Amino acid sequence: MLTVRDHGVEDYESLRDMDTTDVGELREDDHACLEELGQYLVATDAWNRFGIWLLHKHFEPEPGEVFVERSVRAPRGTETAPLVRSVFSEQGLSTTAIRFDDSADEGVGVVGLEFAEPDDFGDTEPLSDDDEAILAGICERLQAHDKIERFGVRLIRNPLQLSERELLHETSDGANRTLHCTVGERDAVLNELNIIQTAWKWRLKQGDSETIVMQDCTAGCVRVGEGHDLAHTASGTDDHDNPTEGEPNQPF
Repeated sequence: MLTVRDHGVEDYESLRDMDTTDVGELREDDHACLEELGQYLVATDAWNRFGIWLLHKHFEPEPGEVFVERSVRAPRGTETAPLVRSVFSEQGLSTTAIRFDDSADEGVGVVGLEFAEPDDFGDTEPLSDDDEAILAGICERLQAHDKIERFGVRLIRNPLQLSERELLHETSDGANRTLHCTVGERDAVLNELNIIQTAWKWRLKQGDSETIVMQDCTAGCVRVGEGHDLAHTASGTDDHDNPTEGEPNQPF
């Protein structure tokens, strides 16, 4: 059985801050863990449903709040901010990003860290008991690498219907505790420097003599000026983390 609970303040308090810690610095053991997770997702044909993300925070919720993503139609984009959970019905939100929860009595337990309403969720099916086996496999591999506190899981979604030439560009407004995503041109986004990778998905690339599992960076952070806010970009990379010109990633 898959057990999903909403995050509380303590769940975000335990996350490391992107702007004041070295949480964004990936080490050799991080890359080894990500490689094994990618191989697993491809082998189980779950690569087009789940991605992995770096557990971190930009700011924290107040008691009774959960982080909710909303789509903006003009100009296209998204806003993610902590909102009072009680204003939504029990089934009014579905989780888009999770971490594993060791407090579950049985089965696989996860903590929803970000959510969206049905109209903003996109065509992706919400989490269900059908996902338990795949999530259990991800959890087992994170535990084996001692990375259960390091990485979480995101559903792969594209509610804005981005074209092949577009990517999301996200900035963090710490004063208002809001993450703003806007749509940027792919070439311009890929040319940005100092990107800290924060989310990944995998896909198969058919080569002349072999099939290669490719890791794509789909979100990243970069400092803005002298402040503590961050700009995020989505990008595509090859298996050596170099920008690619191939098919675009499906953004989270």
